[in-house]
Amino acid sequence: MFKQNSPFAYNAKARMKLCGLLCLLAPLCIGVRLFYMQTFLHDELADKAERAIYNYLDEDRLRGNIYDANGHFLAESVRTHSCGISKRYVKDKAKTIDFLSKTLGISKKQIEREWNKHRNFFFVAKKIKPDVYMKILPVLRTPLGQGLDLTPEYERVHPYGDSAIDILGAANSKNLGLSGIEQMFNSEMSQQISKRRAKRARRGELIYDRSLKEERSVGSVYLTIDILAQYYAEQALEKAVKDYEPERGLILVQQPQTGRLLAAASYPRKDGQSLAFQFTYEPGSTFKTIAISSALDAGAVSINDAIDMSGRKWEIARGVVVRDRQHDKDELTIPEIMAVSSNIGAGKIALELGAKNLFYYMKAFGFGTKTDINFNGESKGYILPYNKWTVVDTATKGYGYGIALTPVQLIGAYSAVANGGWLMQPHLVDRIEYADGRTEQKAKTQKIRRVIKQETSDTMKKVLEHVVQEGSGKRARIKGYSVAGKTGTAEKLSQEGGYATRHHVVSFCGFTPIDDPQFTILVVLDNPSKYTFGGTAAAPVFKEVAEGLLAMQGVPPDRPEELQPKPKTPKI
Repeated sequence: MFKQNSPFAYNAKARMKLCGLLCLLAPLCIGVRLFYMQTFLHDELADKAERAIYNYLDEDRLRGNIYDANGHFLAESVRTHSCGISKRYVKDKAKTIDFLSKTLGISKKQIEREWNKHRNFFFVAKKIKPDVYMKILPVLRTPLGQGLDLTPEYERVHPYGDSAIDILGAANSKNLGLSGIEQMFNSEMSQQISKRRAKRARRGELIYDRSLKEERSVGSVYLTIDILAQYYAEQALEKAVKDYEPERGLILVQQPQTGRLLAAASYPRKDGQSLAFQFTYEPGSTFKTIAISSALDAGAVSINDAIDMSGRKWEIARGVVVRDRQHDKDELTIPEIMAVSSNIGAGKIALELGAKNLFYYMKAFGFGTKTDINFNGESKGYILPYNKWTVVDTATKGYGYGIALTPVQLIGAYSAVANGGWLMQPHLVDRIEYADGRTEQKAKTQKIRRVIKQETSDTMKKVLEHVVQEGSGKRARIKGYSVAGKTGTAEKLSQEGGYATRHHVVSFCGFTPIDDPQFTILVVLDNPSKYTFGGTAAAPVFKEVAEGLLAMQGVPPDRPEELQPKPKTPKI
């Protein structure tokens, strides 16, 4: 025994008091913890407990449809099922494989290979047909169906085949957008998610207890694309590809007064990959329209100025010579320069305008900047700042070299020339309509800026009409309708440096009818294997598409006298 006043005796008493206090506090702490869990963690703990028993399956990820401008289905989702096996629940492997082989039309060896490849669950067949589904469904609750599962999935259906697929893009079996419009508006089109609560019974089959839904309104997307216009464009492009065998090709159709895109056809067609927005190239002579419009608008030249052709040969700088082979004149006016597509004339006019002014007009027309059409992968092209240009750079930009642009930029610039001088915001999507009745308008007619004066636009319309009537664009003429446009044949950069004379881009861009233009159409064929020119290959394609569109829209002829039969000369 310790003495009464011993420090050891004092410490023992203190420890006894502490232990007593802890014994009193322990139940209190447990009670407080239980109260906290019951009050504040009830939902979380209940959810964890439930999830220990149940599986939560995404049953339906509902997805909106995609329509064309006239309400025609372009993409919709069709519910289907995939058949899977959970190996651990299968009681009779041989019978199960035999049943699936006969029902699904798959060899036993193939099922065996998949069985050996996977640890537990695997899909035997994806997107099975409805009649096959109905054969498997009643078997699930029998001993033979132990371990079998029918998982709901979706197949994106395109009623018009692969038409406009480069714009539409793709969605997967879970109704999630992967590319193109499907990806761009994925959240708007797939906002409603339905879940099923399920658990595995002893035999392995899923028992669905109840449905849980996140109710948010799903939207359907309406494009500005007209599927009939798209068809005309795709058919004409297919024919051009067959005739000239280019590496790539595209046709783009726009309403010049609104900026709405009616068709965007690409070759080759790839899900969500449209050349209209992603392809950059040097345009060649189609760019002369932009350079000369800018010079006329700025007052650097006038329409009747005679430009010295210097014997169809011009040395821009030492060792840099430009030649014209399309004419034999020593002087040309601007309409003549455009009609014969003179590089000398366009280059000299660009120098008269000056590097700084040409650069700012190019930027005003929308080159070197994304259009904000918001298509995935849209390129902004490229323009070197004017303070880094040489005299040669300025001159060659006058006829479309030394600049990288996109088709949607070029057609927008031509539409500005056609509509009186306004650069319009291009649109691919008209609106989104939600299931709850809301509508989100996207394609509001928007003037971005005035780029040339009305009088400049009127002058250039006459110049471009002259190109079609008397110049390189004769094959774009349409009987009964006025047509304005410009051809382009641009050599491509060679990997060895400089330009390859046998590798080129041919194009035509124009609009019709001239006084009240309904369509601006751009045709581009990249590197055709058969040597050709914009006037011989692209201009006829423009004509084919334009004739189809004019008939489709019921546009009355503005030159009806051309449709009247010519009086026969009486025989004497």
